[in-house]
Amino acid sequence: MNTAEKVYQDVKAFPEPLAQEVLQFVEFLKFKQLNAEKTPNETTINAMQAAERGEYEEVSLDDLKKQWNNS
Repeated sequence: MNTAEKVYQDVKAFPEPLAQEVLQFVEFLKFKQLNAEKTPNETTINAMQAAERGEYEEVSLDDLKKQWNNS
């Protein structure tokens, strides 16, 4: 029996509220894994560095989100 099967066997015996907590934790881990693979691109880094220096470039939050999601 592999790990996923062991988890399934344990979780299916849990009451529903506890099983929902496990599901939320699994979804958190998936989100964390997906975002760990992303790295900011040069445009995003430049904008962040400019903000740290107090220089605000003409970059909107939506533009930064698009840049981040496309990296």
